[in-house]
Amino acid sequence: MRRATAIVLALAAAAPAAAVGLGPLTAEGLTDGPRKAFYLNIMNPYPVAAEFETQTVDYDDEMPVSRVQVIPSTIKLGAGRMARLLVIANDLAPGEMFKFRVCAERSTLPEGVAINARVCSKLSAHRVG
Repeated sequence: MRRATAIVLALAAAAPAAAVGLGPLTAEGLTDGPRKAFYLNIMNPYPVAAEFETQTVDYDDEMPVSRVQVIPSTIKLGAGRMARLLVIANDLAPGEMFKFRVCAERSTLPEGVAINARVCSKLSAHRVG
């Protein structure tokens, strides 16, 4: 009985540390045109519905990247639900290797929560020729 109680307490303590699910965490792809698309899966790990927003940032720092589009850029998901995001890298030059990150987090924090966990996927698009 003590072990079961310890497991329940550990799970309860871990729940506030949960973060939005986003995957795959890395992806790369080749294209012969000026655009490359990726699919990412986003998941709500929380026991209630929540709205999530995405940001596109440089691969190595937090500078926003304007030539990447995420559809939809904000999404409301029910508890434990998952959805697919379409990510499009635009304006790829011939021979260019373009690296960027797509990050997701809750749009607003629930009352009493001090940390908004964010998860990022690292993506790279290479235009041949």
